[in-house]
Amino acid sequence: MKVLDKVKFIKDRAEYRDRGVNIGDTGTVLGEERNGYVLVVIEGEIYQNKDGVYCTTDIDIGARVEDLEVVKES
Repeated sequence: MKVLDKVKFIKDRAEYRDRGVNIGDTGTVLGEERNGYVLVVIEGEIYQNKDGVYCTTDIDIGARVEDLEVVKES
């Protein structure tokens, strides 16, 4: 698994659900493996809040390598 690989979550864990990540969600690896984990970013939506500030619903999460499947290599 390398930086910028597209990955899919294949295992359900409470730590993922608590952050809004479920089986089948896909994201991009943004960090090298460290202690069996990689940083994965799941792209969300861009929206403008009531004050006119643009925000995003992206989720970044440390995921166990064993819980991910490479969908597309970088």
